[in-house]
Amino acid sequence: MSAKLQFIEAYFKRWQSDLSKARELLDTAHFHLEGWLILSCYIGAFASLRYPSKQDGDAYVRMVLEYSGKREFYEQVDLLFLFQWPRSKLRDNGKYKTLKQHTEIVTALERIYGSEEELKLKTRYVGQAILEAQVIAAMIPGFDEVNFRKHLPLFSLAEQLYRYARCDAVHNTVFPLINEVTHINGSITYEHNHAVTSNVLYDTASGILNNLHHECAAQEKWPHEL
Repeated sequence: MSAKLQFIEAYFKRWQSDLSKARELLDTAHFHLEGWLILSCYIGAFASLRYPSKQDGDAYVRMVLEYSGKREFYEQVDLLFLFQWPRSKLRDNGKYKTLKQHTEIVTALERIYGSEEELKLKTRYVGQAILEAQVIAAMIPGFDEVNFRKHLPLFSLAEQLYRYARCDAVHNTVFPLINEVTHINGSITYEHNHAVTSNVLYDTASGILNNLHHECAAQEKWPHEL
């Protein structure tokens, strides 16, 4: 084993230890949210290591898609988020505002999937290819297919993980994807309101670390050298 590979192995061994500690926090009710915060930050750290020249959000989403082993899951679109976008904190975000004919797109999808309330009980997460085909088939007058395909990934689970898990947790200590429940006896438990649960978040961070470790070891390169 070369000296560089020994350093790489030691480096990732330390990361694995840190990830295990985050798992312990996640499994402890009193520190559950801290575990969530740390894991979402770790994913950001891995993204910065792997893609140092990319902007924070772009690197984060790319890391999740390419290294978590959960691409199909994270590429799904959250229809509820797509429907509610004009009322969300991202309503004035420049990337989202350039989506054309949002109202017409939602109307077409409501004919298939129902209202917002029905989405919560039925189908909420759908693959992008399926939605593309359904919206195109709706024959919306003046529809800009290129614009729609470009913007649809903004409503994916990967984007939500960055914007509603990582950003809100780090900047505002707010956790929109988790409901905190206080019981009569004073105990606190957490209920998930989204496909990205605490276990999914841990599996995501773990998958990224393992896959990045494997690639770095195989090529004897640091993340930024890949």
